[in-house]
Amino acid sequence: MFVIRIVLNMKNIIKPTLLDFAILGLIQNQPLSGYRIRKLFEQTALSNYSSSPGTIYPALKRMEQLGLIEKGVIKDSKKSPFQITSKGISILTSWFVKPIEKEDVEKRIDELLLRFAFMETLVDKKQKLLFLTTFSDYLSRYIKELKQHYHQQANEMPLHGKLALQHGVDTAMVTLKWCKKALIEIN
Repeated sequence: MFVIRIVLNMKNIIKPTLLDFAILGLIQNQPLSGYRIRKLFEQTALSNYSSSPGTIYPALKRMEQLGLIEKGVIKDSKKSPFQITSKGISILTSWFVKPIEKEDVEKRIDELLLRFAFMETLVDKKQKLLFLTTFSDYLSRYIKELKQHYHQQANEMPLHGKLALQHGVDTAMVTLKWCKKALIEIN
């Protein structure tokens, strides 16, 4: 009996995907139809996610079943826009303020930037500054590690490996520069 309760409770755990968070971010301020969400995915930096109906509509249905979004009603309109629920706002806000970890900076910078891009209205200034400061600190340490690795291994690396590692260092340095600039602008 106890084991069954654990299994049933685990089914209630909500684990949104990055696609879900991107959709929640888009509709947090204004209801949007599935078609409009697809078009925004096609026309913006979100285009690295699939904008196909076979991706977007199942995600919308799943989020609706989880209670993260609901269909709104627009008078004299055939299309029902999706709007975020209070549960959706809570999940989205929790994702925004989730502590940044070293692995996020090493492997999930795109996710960190997605979080930052959508946090403007739901997160206070203090949390935004904490996010950017932590991001900046981890980036500084990561750049130092990459440079150290390069200096230790460069003589034994093939040319393309060295060039790829240099790209990684340069990209991280540009992101760090952006973080510092964003900190100044928000502060």
